[in-house]
Amino acid sequence: MIPNPYFMQNPNFMQNPNYSQAQIQQNPIISVRNEEEARNYPIAHGNSVTFKDENSPYIYTKSMGFSQLDKPIFEKYRLIKEEPSLEEPKKECGCDGLKDQLGEIQSQLVSLWDEINNLKDRKRGKNNEYASNVKSVQTKSDGDVIPTI
Repeated sequence: MIPNPYFMQNPNFMQNPNYSQAQIQQNPIISVRNEEEARNYPIAHGNSVTFKDENSPYIYTKSMGFSQLDKPIFEKYRLIKEEPSLEEPKKECGCDGLKDQLGEIQSQLVSLWDEINNLKDRKRGKNNEYASNVKSVQTKSDGDVIPTI
């Protein structure tokens, strides 16, 4: 076997190709005895931790910003157990007046189209020709034009 003289000169020699800069952070729920213990729990800058109170139905979150001057943000949530109901929830349909509204809109559309058709009929005279008060476009004859070269 021939030794490699350039072994130590390779800049990628010590790097692991599977290592990634982005690390997956897991935020497990930490069990605490009371709110004071959760408030006093140290956390690193840029992190958030969730706590479950063992003695009362509360969940706490404590978050810390990236700046060293930021104060930690502490939030408290109450857990409420919901019993499954045997009755299916009634689906409320807000469409009581919907049919009336659609009928009104339809009648407005019909009246608008009638008005548009009346305006078209007024614009046209009898026999579908334009009325005499409509000006036509007049042009000059080409007889006076002198060709220029």
